[in-house]
Amino acid sequence: MLREEQIDIRKQRAKQTPFRIENRGKNRVFSEFQVTNPESGGCYLVQIRGFETGDNSCTCPDFRSNTLGTCKHIEAVLEHLKEDAPEAFRKRKAAITKAEVTLDYSTPQLRLRLQIPPRHSDALEELAKRFFDEQGYWNNHFSYHEFIPAAEQVPETVSISSDALDFIDRELDRIALLQREKELLAELDTGSDSLRHLLKVPLYDYQIRGAIFLACRGRSILGDDMGLGKTVQTLAAIELLARERGISKVLVVAPASVKYQWETEIRKFTDRSVLVIEGLKESRENLYQSEGFFKLVNYEQVVRDLDSMNAWLPDVIVLDEAQRIKNWTSKTSRAVKKLQSRYAIVLTGTPLENRLEELYSIVQFVDNRRLGPAFEFLHEHRVLDEQQNLIGYRNLDKLRDKLAPILLRRTRSEVLGQLPARTDQTIVVELSSVQKNLYDEQRTTLARLLAKNYLSELDRKRILSCLVNLRLICNASSLFDKQWNGSPKLEEFAEIIQETTEGGAHKAVVFSQWEGMIRLAAEVLDELKIPYVLLHGGLSGAERRGVLEQFQKPEYQVFLSTDAGGVGLNLQQADTVINLELPWNPAVLEQRIARVHRMGQIRPVRVIHFVTRGTIEERIQKILNEKLELFAGLFEGESDEVLFQSVADTSLLDGIRELVGEESPSRKRTPPAEKTAPYPVEKILDSLTELAEALNQWPHEWPLDQPKRLRLEVALKGILERLENSQVGESS
Repeated sequence: MLREEQIDIRKQRAKQTPFRIENRGKNRVFSEFQVTNPESGGCYLVQIRGFETGDNSCTCPDFRSNTLGTCKHIEAVLEHLKEDAPEAFRKRKAAITKAEVTLDYSTPQLRLRLQIPPRHSDALEELAKRFFDEQGYWNNHFSYHEFIPAAEQVPETVSISSDALDFIDRELDRIALLQREKELLAELDTGSDSLRHLLKVPLYDYQIRGAIFLACRGRSILGDDMGLGKTVQTLAAIELLARERGISKVLVVAPASVKYQWETEIRKFTDRSVLVIEGLKESRENLYQSEGFFKLVNYEQVVRDLDSMNAWLPDVIVLDEAQRIKNWTSKTSRAVKKLQSRYAIVLTGTPLENRLEELYSIVQFVDNRRLGPAFEFLHEHRVLDEQQNLIGYRNLDKLRDKLAPILLRRTRSEVLGQLPARTDQTIVVELSSVQKNLYDEQRTTLARLLAKNYLSELDRKRILSCLVNLRLICNASSLFDKQWNGSPKLEEFAEIIQETTEGGAHKAVVFSQWEGMIRLAAEVLDELKIPYVLLHGGLSGAERRGVLEQFQKPEYQVFLSTDAGGVGLNLQQADTVINLELPWNPAVLEQRIARVHRMGQIRPVRVIHFVTRGTIEERIQKILNEKLELFAGLFEGESDEVLFQSVADTSLLDGIRELVGEESPSRKRTPPAEKTAPYPVEKILDSLTELAEALNQWPHEWPLDQPKRLRLEVALKGILERLENSQVGESS
């Protein structure tokens, strides 16, 4: 039923899309057709051999991954051919006139298929029996390398499609590398030091095994915990591939904030040439065409320079911080998945941040058939309630088995003997009286919005705005309203940072999601005369590199950063991490900490989290812990099922209600619909007075900034709601 529904969906899309269809062969029906989508510009070739599902083929990505045996382009051509193919004719299939080997995409595992004409030689018959079963599918009893020489010996020409040849080539390489992996591991177990010195620095045992895995699995994911040296393992794997397969072109795709970090580490650990691709289009084009073993780009450049990157024909593509492609519908994710290379290494310390679908998207880049089509994957692994809300995941043992050949993940606990100690401390602060007033005002507004049964677009924007405002107020009242000052967090921060940096023996990295909060922390450091550097998303790559170099100097004791510095940077000079607020996502929190607590750190690491009591921040801390349990359950646990109703992943609104402690309207008892009693005129006048007083606070500040404008909107909306729900008479 599930597959039939998906086929029907593609038939509907075929009818709804104005495809341009052109016959490129001689036969009116059984021919090759070019199908162009004038809306998207996509153009694919469809081969029609019959009118049953599975008879035909298409060059589009969906056909090659959905295992349905059809796609919207095939269905569009079949619909187009109805006039030229009456019902009786549609029972026929294209005549087989030559021996041909094609690649069958209709099953989870790709298979070679041989079709031979009715009249053929005994030698061709023997070839078919030797390598294929009675239905014409590859029987796997003989090696791929024996087939092509054997096919060349028969009197007929055996045509092999280009994708079938590519598949045979990749299978031969895969089998050879797996054999080589066994040999290299055996060599390592004998105590040989040759592999330990693939780079300019000696590698730990687990890092060598990681490098062997990455090199010999061809296309794989390294999901080690942050700080275990994924960059070093990748560079060692590339050295192995250069030795074993002669690779000479490596494209590294990384967040813009760490592109120069890769340049530094490549020069530090290898003797290979490296180019950072940057500048205007003409300059970038020249760099793509120039010589260089490593070429470094950021994710945003892939969207702009996809054709140039593929034209360079890289042997290996490395994706660093691959959670950037976790959203399979984003423009960046779609562009990255069009990059082409024989080998691929995907790096992420967070294979799953929130949802299993994110993992699926990352695996698609490595092997777009590994987890099957998306519709089957979701059906197999998601747990839904009666309202079709996501409440958990199931069949995780099957998922682990599917991922085992391509995913290597080690946790800090597995290599704890080589890691320094880490201690976490939560500093709880209270809201000031000003903060409390502002916080209660925003929470009341948010509660009123969440209680509504229907939300307009403006309501949704208000909800998100209130949510951000609550978090800003917890940090400092001035981040929400500049007329108010004071922040218990910053007062506590001043005490801790003085203690930490006293004597110059320790350095600290201080994170906040908001640049405004980081700049307030900078003002504290200025008053204390503590030297610091500051990194935020508005800095260019060269400026970020300058900040990193500056922090390495002994006199600079504090590294202030937004989450632009929470990914990829190596800040081992520090031994203290201070989070001025907790991020929404546990993965982001661990990314921050791993900038300091990582391989090579020789001192104990202290991690300090600021949390404001009785606010949204306490609830965020609770949800973070629950999401970490989900993360561990998927990749480290033995359980076959993980439920997370308490994480509130069922919907954004339910998640917000949980954060602010509000009950869902669907669970409240709804009284019979009726008009309220006549609303006293005095109450309406009071509301108008409140509005007048609000306006009077800002007589010279028009236009109003966003927080004040929001408060004005809320006041007006409150008056309108009171009028709508009241029986206001003539006297009113």
